[in-house]
Amino acid sequence: MIANHERYRDILTAGRKVLAEKGFENTKVSDIVERAGVAKGTFYLYFPSKLDLVLALAQDMRQQILSEAKLASAGKKNSREALAAAISAAFSAMSNFRDIFPVFNAISAFSTDRWEAEKEIRIPYYLFLRQLIEEGQKSGEFRSDLNPAVTSRLIAGMVEHAAHECFVYHSPIAVEDYLDHIRKLIDALFDRDSDAGGQSAL
Repeated sequence: MIANHERYRDILTAGRKVLAEKGFENTKVSDIVERAGVAKGTFYLYFPSKLDLVLALAQDMRQQILSEAKLASAGKKNSREALAAAISAAFSAMSNFRDIFPVFNAISAFSTDRWEAEKEIRIPYYLFLRQLIEEGQKSGEFRSDLNPAVTSRLIAGMVEHAAHECFVYHSPIAVEDYLDHIRKLIDALFDRDSDAGGQSAL
C-alpha cells in the first residue's frame, strides 16, 4: 500500500512538472511517464486520463487550502480575525500551486463530469467559511441579514479571482494589495452599522 501511494505521488509530481512546463494541451501522457520513470500502463492504473491527473492536483490544492485556513484561523480572538486569517491562508495555499494554476482551467474547458467533480471538492472549504460567518453572526460581529451559504461562496470566489489575476494573467498589482482590498471589502460587507433598518447597504 505504501509503495502504491509513493508511485501515485511520483506520477502526480512528474505530471505537475510537465504540465507546468508545457501546459495542458501540449502535455502527453508519454511525457509524464518518461519523467516519472514508469510504464504508460502504470500511469493508467492510477489515472484514467491526463485530465484526471489535473483533477487530482486540484484536489491537492483544495485540501491544502482547507487545512491551512483552519490552522490560520484557530485561536483568533474573534470571528473577524479568524475569517481574515483564513482568507490570507487560502491565498497562500493557492500561491503554492501558481506553477499549474492556468492548467486547472482545463477541468471546466474539456469535461463536464470532471468539472462537476471539481465543484464537489470545493464544498468543504465553503462549509468552513460558512461556519466562520455563522459564528460571527451569532456573536454579533457580522450582519445578520447576509446569507452565510451565499456569502461564503462569494468570498471564496473573490479570493480565487484575485489568484487568477496574479498567477494566470500576471497582474501588475501586488498580491498584498489584492489581499488588503479583499479584507477591506469584507470588513465593509460585514459592518453591522451599514445594516440600516435591516436593509443591506450594498
